Amino acid sequence: MLYKWERVASILKNCNGYSLLDGLIALSILTLLSSGALPIYVQLYEERMSIQTRKEAILLLDHYWNDFVLNNVVPPKQEILEGTAFYLTETPNGLCISYNEEKKDELLICRSLPHEK
Repeated sequence: MLYKWERVASILKNCNGYSLLDGLIALSILTLLSSGALPIYVQLYEERMSIQTRKEAILLLDHYWNDFVLNNVVPPKQEILEGTAFYLTETPNGLCISYNEEKKDELLICRSLPHEK
């Protein structure tokens, strides 16, 4: 029995090519590494989408805030942009935008009106 294992070990040491065992070990290592990196990639992708949606909300709020302050134009109640519904609300001291994000609560971003002197 010991002779067979020594023979297998000597084949692996003296071989110029790769054996099936070497290939399977390399494949299992690559599988472990990729399965560990996949959840990190998914989380990064979700965070990028969250930041992109927040950026769109801020740009939309800025656009309607300028029209509201400078031209006294009342913003629409709802704006749909790239599949996300943004809700604009007027408050006594400013303008707010809210939207629902997947796996999170409703997010609210407000911008106050300029003070009159």
